[in-house]
Amino acid sequence: MNLRNNIKKILKEEVNEIYSKPSEKMDRIIETWLEKLFSGAKMYHEETWNTRHDFEWCNNGLEVASMILFFNDDEDVYDDNRPTSEREFERGSLSIPKSLIDDLVNYVPIRRNYLRYKVEEWFDDNIFPSVIDKMGRTDIHIEEINEYPEKVEVCVPPVEKPEGVTEDEMIDLILKTTLFKRDDLLRREKNEPGFIEKIYLGKLHNAEIERLRGN
Repeated sequence: MNLRNNIKKILKEEVNEIYSKPSEKMDRIIETWLEKLFSGAKMYHEETWNTRHDFEWCNNGLEVASMILFFNDDEDVYDDNRPTSEREFERGSLSIPKSLIDDLVNYVPIRRNYLRYKVEEWFDDNIFPSVIDKMGRTDIHIEEINEYPEKVEVCVPPVEKPEGVTEDEMIDLILKTTLFKRDDLLRREKNEPGFIEKIYLGKLHNAEIERLRGN
């Protein structure tokens, strides 16, 4: 048994001891709630940077969960342009809207910490394998779960590159909305093919979030 599984085993024993071994019926209520929450949900993936990958799960137009995976960034190397596959994994953070957690906590007599523990356990077993398949590596895992944001928000999937847009048009938008200089962008594009498009799509995505969520 590896270190992470040992830690999970110890945590489970401590949780059961603290909360007087919650019943199987309570666990089944939690599992049913999670199954309904994620039933039919679509997973979206966005490589924000080589050091960060974002995932979100949307159901009926709403974002029911999101996750960020962080990878090593060698600060001693100028323009560390290694692909994610060559970087060490650092940590993973799962977020569930607080209002969704509130719904179940207010409906059944369950300790909040125990619910968070069961959510992470269920997510690990049922949803996370799809992330592992997408990333093509098995060293990634969830280290923390957050109740964020406060309320469920409208889903804003990653945007696709508009048909026919040119590199000059992408550069023009980036120059208007960032501190990048044209020469810097072209240099980064040479070292990291696709860099300009990644920044451009990120700007479009942020604008769409602002339009739909107003934040």
